[in-house]
Amino acid sequence: MNKHGLQCGLGCLLLVMGLEAQAQEAAVTRVAVERRAAELARLDRRDVLTQVRARARELAVVAPAGELTDLLGHAAELEIARDTCRLTAAANCHAVEGELAKVEAAFLALAGLSRAEFRAGRRAAAAPQALEFLAPASGESCTCSFTVYSSNRSMTGHWGLECNNHGGHGVCSNNVDSLHTAGIGAMTGKIDLFYGGGSASRDCPDDHFTCFRGPANGEWGNVCNCDSGHSQFWNPTGAWYGGDLSDAVEVWQLSTNWLSAAGACNNTYVVVQEFVKENDPWCCDDPMGTLSVALPLQDGVGSVSAPTTTTNCNGGSQSGVYPNCGTFGATIRVAYNCATYTPPPPDPWSCRDSCFSTRPDHQCSCDLGCTLVGDCCWDYRELCCDSNPYWNGCN
Repeated sequence: MNKHGLQCGLGCLLLVMGLEAQAQEAAVTRVAVERRAAELARLDRRDVLTQVRARARELAVVAPAGELTDLLGHAAELEIARDTCRLTAAANCHAVEGELAKVEAAFLALAGLSRAEFRAGRRAAAAPQALEFLAPASGESCTCSFTVYSSNRSMTGHWGLECNNHGGHGVCSNNVDSLHTAGIGAMTGKIDLFYGGGSASRDCPDDHFTCFRGPANGEWGNVCNCDSGHSQFWNPTGAWYGGDLSDAVEVWQLSTNWLSAAGACNNTYVVVQEFVKENDPWCCDDPMGTLSVALPLQDGVGSVSAPTTTTNCNGGSQSGVYPNCGTFGATIRVAYNCATYTPPPPDPWSCRDSCFSTRPDHQCSCDLGCTLVGDCCWDYRELCCDSNPYWNGCN
């Protein structure tokens, strides 16, 4: 085989592998869309309206709950239509995308916050302040690219998520879920990375994988037990499992472009926040909490990780109340490629940035009157006098 045939063979192999990956991703997306459509069809508007009223109270939204519910339902239907359309490569999805954008705008105008914020139960948070533990040397900066991974995810057994109508009795413990339909849950949410003044983020798709992958095909079987007397302890992949669960598989979550921060890389930190919630196709998602880590960086290529947990004692539709709080956690790893830039030292024979003053390291003078003494730096007149013609000392 000649070299052209070999190159074609390798190229064709890569092309086939890429097409197979796209086909697998499309298959996963199709299953997720079909699941969401089935879940949406099972929901009763009256039950959703109750959840919308409760969420509106939590977020101090005064808009009519019925109108909010209808907009949320219409948006959910349009999202399914959009995602179904996108599975067909030749389809033009602009019409449904435009209609969804109109519904999003209408919800924002009515509620005063976005549909995503309302569903998640939290208003958009501001970026955390940059961590500056050591003052950077003058002019130093660090530029990095990052990739975020999650592993060793864990959940205790005290959650009311994925129960029919959720743990709506207000206290998700002591067998209050006995009237609910058991379920197993998959988590969605958002991943944010902050470095210096820059950031990168990703909204997790409803793929049972990205945000908080579970041990049973991406799902968690202990999200509908609420510490109840009828929790089962023999099938960790089934509903109403009462024990703790974990999933060790490392999952890629987010990759960034280049971001910069002041200071040498060895003195900077990257912050990752992962907001995790249980997804409802209509409304309202139940926020579990936010996992957060601040990880130290070094010059060069490497990775750094740390475990983190958070606890939810809200009760009701989310978790148990004290002492039966719901806790979840993960190990967050960040792979990085970082380099420190240190500007060259000032030229001791130049007046750049030093007009009418002389630095200690100067080998010549930039002071007024240096023309009389005869010890001016070579660019004194060009930088200081020509740009400041009103200074009498330049002549």
